[in-house]
Amino acid sequence: MMPTRTRGGSASSLPRALRAVAPPRALPGASAQQPRSTATFACRPIPRNLMIMRIRLGAGMAALTPHVAILTTAPLDGDSRAQRVALAAREAGYQVTVIGEPPAALAASSGVAVKAVTVGHTLARHRIRRPHPTLRWPLAYRSAESYEHRTALLAADTSLLRTRRAELLLVHRVLPLRALAWCGHVLSWLRHGVKSVWTRARAAQYRAAVRHRETPHSRLDNLTTELARLLLGRRAWRRLDPGLLDEEIAYGPVLDAVRPHLVHALGHRALGLAIRAALRAEAAGHRIEVVWDAPPRTPGVTRRATIAADAHERTFAREADGVVTVGDRLARELRARHQLAATPTVVRNAPPLTEYGEHHAGVRARCHLSGDVPLLVHTGPLAADRGADTVVEALPKLYDLHAAFVVPDPDHPDVTALRERAARHGVHARVHVLPYVPVAEIPAFLSGADIGVLPVHKLPHHQAVLSSRYFEYAHARLPVVVSDVRAMSAATLELGNGEVFRARDTADFVRAVGAILTNPKRYRKAYDRVDVLRQWSWQTESAPLIDLYARLLGPRP
Repeated sequence: MMPTRTRGGSASSLPRALRAVAPPRALPGASAQQPRSTATFACRPIPRNLMIMRIRLGAGMAALTPHVAILTTAPLDGDSRAQRVALAAREAGYQVTVIGEPPAALAASSGVAVKAVTVGHTLARHRIRRPHPTLRWPLAYRSAESYEHRTALLAADTSLLRTRRAELLLVHRVLPLRALAWCGHVLSWLRHGVKSVWTRARAAQYRAAVRHRETPHSRLDNLTTELARLLLGRRAWRRLDPGLLDEEIAYGPVLDAVRPHLVHALGHRALGLAIRAALRAEAAGHRIEVVWDAPPRTPGVTRRATIAADAHERTFAREADGVVTVGDRLARELRARHQLAATPTVVRNAPPLTEYGEHHAGVRARCHLSGDVPLLVHTGPLAADRGADTVVEALPKLYDLHAAFVVPDPDHPDVTALRERAARHGVHARVHVLPYVPVAEIPAFLSGADIGVLPVHKLPHHQAVLSSRYFEYAHARLPVVVSDVRAMSAATLELGNGEVFRARDTADFVRAVGAILTNPKRYRKAYDRVDVLRQWSWQTESAPLIDLYARLLGPRP
C-alpha cells in the first residue's frame, strides 16, 4: 500500500508517512494579507540533514535557484498548459525542466530544459495481445507471437505449393512419375486446405478477442471491473490500467535524475508519477513539493478506464502539497470529492495578453480562401462529444461558408470519419483539416477566421469551466458560437461576444452562425472593453500559481 505524504509538521526526520500535521511555517518577509488565491497551503518540514546544511551555509543557501519540473503525460508540442506554466515559472526566476512525450520542439531560447520521454506500453499491450480463453472465443490464439507465427507459416506453405505446381508444369517426367507427382501435390493441397481453414478460424477469433480487449464494454467486463474495484479499492488501477505502470517505467528514472524541488503535475496520471518520485527522493534526503494541476474530469472510453482513473486519482489526490484547477466550480467539486484541506487555486488556461500581428500563414491562407469568403474555425480533437458533426451537418444550409478544423493529428480515425461525413453531405470541398501550430502563435493564426465555434455536448466535464479554446478565440477577437453549456453560455451572454445555440441542434446552430455573419462587427466590439482580455490573460491567471510556488519553496533568490 502507498505510504501517505502528510502536509505540515516539525523538522523531524521521521518518514513522511509518520509526520503529524502542524501549522505552516512563516516565510521571511511574508505579510499578513492573503494572496488572490482562496487556498492556504502548509509548507512541510525540512529533513534534518538539509536543516544542518542550511544552518552551516547560512545565507549561501539563498543563492540556489529552486528547480521546478513541469510534468505531463501528453505530447509536449500540443500541451498549451504545460508550455504556459513552464514559461511563467521561468519568468518568475525558477530553473525549469519540462517533461513529457514527444514531439517536443520548445524553443531553446526560452531558457526551459526539455526532457522528451517515450513510453513503451509493454504492459498495456501484453494484456491486449494475450487474450485469455473464453467461451466466446475458444479457438483464439493465446498470444500475438502464436498468431503471427501460424499465419506466417500458412503464407509460406501457400507460396511453396504454388511454386511446386509451377515446377510440375515445367519439368518433363515420364507419365507414371508425372502422375505420382501430381497425386502427391493434390494431397499436399488438401492437407494445406484443412490447415488453412483451422488457422484462419483461430486467427479470426484472435483478432476479435484483441478488438474486444482494446475496448472492453460487455456486461462480463463491467462485472469484473466492479469486482476489482470492490476487492482492491484504490489499488484497482494497477490491475485495470497497466498503462500507468508503463508510464512509471518510462518517467520514473527521468524524474529521479532531474531531482527538482517542485513538480507541477498536469492530470492525475502525472500526479501519481510525481508522488512516487517524491517518496523516493525523500528517502534519499531530497525534498520535492508536488502541485497537482487538475483538469475537468472526462469519462473514460469504457467502464474499466473510468474506474481505473478514479481509483488512481483517489490514491494520490490528498498527497499533493498544492492543487490548482481551471474553474471555481471545479475547485469546489475537487475539494468535496477528495476532502482537501483547502479549496484549490484557480488558474485558467488563457493565452498571454500581447499584440498579435497578422500571421504569415494564418488559417485563411492555409485554406487558400480570399477575404470575402466566410470561414469558421474549430480547434482541438474531434471526439464525438465535441460536436464537430453539428458543424458538418449545418454546412449544406450555410451555402458558401467554409469550416476549418485545426487538429493535433490530421490522420486520426476521428478526422477520417469527419471527412467521410462531409463527403456524404456533399460539402467535402468546404471542409479543411489543418494541423496544430505552435502554442504562442494560436491567436494570431486564428484571427483570420470569421467565427470560432464550440459546439460541445452537454456533459458534466464541459459544463463547469471555460474552455482553453474559448480564451484563444477571444484573444483572436473572433465572435463565438457556443452550445448551451453552463459556463461558456453564461460568459457569452454576459459579454455579448457571440451567440448561444442548443447543443446538438443543427437548425439552431445555423441560426446562430447566420446572426453573426449578418453583423460581425457588433460581436467583435465586445472585446474592446479594456479589462476583458486583460482579465482573461495568462499574466493575470498565472499570478496565484507563482504565489503558490513561493509558499511551497520559500522566497525566490
